[in-house]
Amino acid sequence: MEVLETLVRKLILAVLFLILPPSALRRGRCVVVVVAAASPVVDKADCDLLGCGGPYDCYGNGWPNFLPRAPGQRYNIPLSAFEVGAGSEDADGTTGDCLLGNANNYLPWLTEEGRLTVRKGHHALDLSNLRFTDRGMRGLVQSLASLYPLEEVQHLSMANNELTLLPSPSLKKFPNVRLLSLRGNQFTNLATDRDVFNKLPTLPMLRVLDMRNCSLRILPGDFFRNVSGLQYLYLAGNRITTLPMEVFYPLRSLLHLDLSNMDTRRVGEERIENPFMKLIAGMDLNHNLFLPLVNLTFLDLSNTRLEYQAFIALRSIQRRVKYVSYCNIGLPAIVDYLFVAKSIEMLDISNNVGVAQSLHRASFSLLKGSLEVLYFRNSMVQHLSWLGPLEKLRVLNLRGNILRTLDRSNFENLTNLEQLDLSYNYISAWNQQLLTHTGALRNVNLRNNSIVILTTDMLHDFSRLSNMGLGGNTIQCSCNYLKFLQNILNNTGAGAYTISAEPLVVDKERPGANVKLSLHNVQLFDYEHSEYFCMNFTSNQKMDPLQLQDCILLEDELINADLPIPEEEEQQPAKNHTLVYVFVSVAVTFLIVSAVALFYYWFHIKYFFKIIKNSAVLSFFNDENKLYLDKSGLLKEADFHYDVFVSYSNADRTWVLDQLLPNMEGVSQINLCLHERDFEVGYGILENIISCMDRSRCLMLIVSESFLLSHWCQFEMHLAQHRLMETRRDELILVLLQDIPRRKCPKTLSYLLKTKTYIKWPTGSDAEQLLFWKRLHKALLAAKT
Repeated sequence: MEVLETLVRKLILAVLFLILPPSALRRGRCVVVVVAAASPVVDKADCDLLGCGGPYDCYGNGWPNFLPRAPGQRYNIPLSAFEVGAGSEDADGTTGDCLLGNANNYLPWLTEEGRLTVRKGHHALDLSNLRFTDRGMRGLVQSLASLYPLEEVQHLSMANNELTLLPSPSLKKFPNVRLLSLRGNQFTNLATDRDVFNKLPTLPMLRVLDMRNCSLRILPGDFFRNVSGLQYLYLAGNRITTLPMEVFYPLRSLLHLDLSNMDTRRVGEERIENPFMKLIAGMDLNHNLFLPLVNLTFLDLSNTRLEYQAFIALRSIQRRVKYVSYCNIGLPAIVDYLFVAKSIEMLDISNNVGVAQSLHRASFSLLKGSLEVLYFRNSMVQHLSWLGPLEKLRVLNLRGNILRTLDRSNFENLTNLEQLDLSYNYISAWNQQLLTHTGALRNVNLRNNSIVILTTDMLHDFSRLSNMGLGGNTIQCSCNYLKFLQNILNNTGAGAYTISAEPLVVDKERPGANVKLSLHNVQLFDYEHSEYFCMNFTSNQKMDPLQLQDCILLEDELINADLPIPEEEEQQPAKNHTLVYVFVSVAVTFLIVSAVALFYYWFHIKYFFKIIKNSAVLSFFNDENKLYLDKSGLLKEADFHYDVFVSYSNADRTWVLDQLLPNMEGVSQINLCLHERDFEVGYGILENIISCMDRSRCLMLIVSESFLLSHWCQFEMHLAQHRLMETRRDELILVLLQDIPRRKCPKTLSYLLKTKTYIKWPTGSDAEQLLFWKRLHKALLAAKT
């Protein structure tokens, strides 16, 4: 029986090098010209950049690549990114169209199934999709070693087998492998005590490593020690929840790092539905994680949620990085350390809802000399004043935000802009030419907005374009709109119609404005008959504008011209002018007074509604029928158990334990409530926070930049304000460990700093610190008595 199995295995091995997967015949990006019955002409430099590997012909996998072939050339972002349906979510809830795509866009030598696409020969070995176990793979490689020179193999795929251990002993037999795929295996035993299976073997020629979807939960610190020449690393789709800094120490040559689509749920948390845990759960990164990666140019973190403290690691990214995706990572705000590299050319910060609240004119000022492509979709963006510094911007995608109006000043500096996507917003018609300074702009997407009419200035802007989309807007039925659509003469391709070369005369009746407007270069890339129906607001029905019966247009019909006024109506005298003037005067006066009052009291009005919202949320926890606050288990006595409840972030833990605790409990006998020491075991975090606040005489907030980044500290600050208002107590003490910039200060803290006297921790002499403790003791003792 064993002899028969050996013969069968050798028979399989004999044909492995003779059979290539059918996908090898598909044309990809690396193939420049395909000639019938001849070898394809290959751009070797381009293929080598993408990891195809040396002089071997690469057929590609059919996935496009979005990066420019050379600096200054047009980006290979297809027009399909502007088409109907872009922006949908995958079945798992992740956003499937982040700017940088996925690993398939950068692995032309590998198909989606993990099969090789390079020309057959001893340099390529495809062991993918064989369902081999660890033992079976070892036996197969040993048999191969006796038949073929494995040291010649440079392309190796073991993807989509049933391996549970890292095949390090087998990989040692391929000392010259350059491109390696292990994707789709379940390396659940990576943490085994056997060191040989805990790290990659010595592979000095390895340049590309694909370990996507391998169920990895941890990476040992020395995992990459023996592959120091690695340049492309793909770890997407794993379950890694923490990355130590030393794991990237050997990878000083790394150019491309893919950490996207990580499942960051901890073991045992898969079924937890606590909404507050979703705010803080994510992958934890060492603050200096990216420091060793001095040559890194590509970083993809899309759809990988990060812990709130892990964002600090982004400041360690080195100054050669060009292509970055922070798409859907839970980014809380735009802060300066995100862009300290100052070299980013392509950036995706889409699907980070909280970011828009922190936008200001200088948000992207560090990238004014580098940023060329920006995706900022589905992030609740309301204004565009922050666009000013981005003079080199060429592609801008703002799809799915809440923009309502556009202003010319926002586009004045965007002289290099080529593509603009404003679809799925709430933009209405504009009455000023917006695109007078954007001479390079050719593609604009305005689908699914709130455009009701087409004004003269809009037509002037459209005349500068090559491709545009207006479908999905509720445009009013009018002769102007019919004139616009009747200029569509011939179909230039599937779903693309060309507007007539016949010029449209605009504002002919205005003196000196007899200017002809030509739209002969414009295409409607999204044209479908039903998408361009107009709305009859009288009957509240959609109609086909080409079937309007009331419009008989001549060739020189005006666009946007005023309808003629009948002579009898012109001669009719005006009536009741006095009443109209009085009414208008009163209305204008009321609006001015209201605007002035709103301007002076806007902060207080916003804060009032903030308090109302917090009260509504907290009333849910105060309901005696809810299980979140089981007061019978925690609040058994009416007396105060603590003198001070201290709210602080983990980053300030050392100061609290080394400075505050000894000076309070050791000197003044003031009993502090610290969450890590005094929270009741067995109860939820929210229950403990609310219960300990109620049992404390006063509340103390230790404010720092780390405090502002902590979701739990933010919650405790809102809860403290609510509790003080609810109980009519005024015992709240603010301690500032460092100065907080005004633009980083949330509204609640700004209000507290304006209405409460706070004390600041001195960083100078011992005498100043002694005075600090004296003032703090006095305040706490007064609250205690």
